[in-house]
Amino acid sequence: MASSTRLVLLDTNFILSCYRFRIYLEEIDHLIDEVHEIVVPTNVLEELKRLTLTGKDEEARKTMLKVLDSYTTLPLEGKVDTSLLEYAREHDCIICTNDKPLRKALKNMGIKTVYVRARSHLKME
Repeated sequence: MASSTRLVLLDTNFILSCYRFRIYLEEIDHLIDEVHEIVVPTNVLEELKRLTLTGKDEEARKTMLKVLDSYTTLPLEGKVDTSLLEYAREHDCIICTNDKPLRKALKNMGIKTVYVRARSHLKME
């Protein structure tokens, strides 16, 4: 990964929402006009593995864990939201999340976010 490559970090709820609303993660590439790499924080993967879900949510969890195998992981520890905030502040990343409080905190820091809009597409702000 070149130093000019901007990292795009995925949050747990974003990953599950993309499956739920049939949005491909590759759509992120159409929103970002700069060299970037989509990565999955290790604590997000661990959170996905630990989740106890049922029905379609469990199907989403299992399917997305398989999809995420093809993405590079980023070693992060601790609470997911806190680690995303800290890493984004230090490295000027783009964070993909649907968590409104997290999005607001990131926006206040000047960090770009990608989120699922109207259950049909992705939007960046």
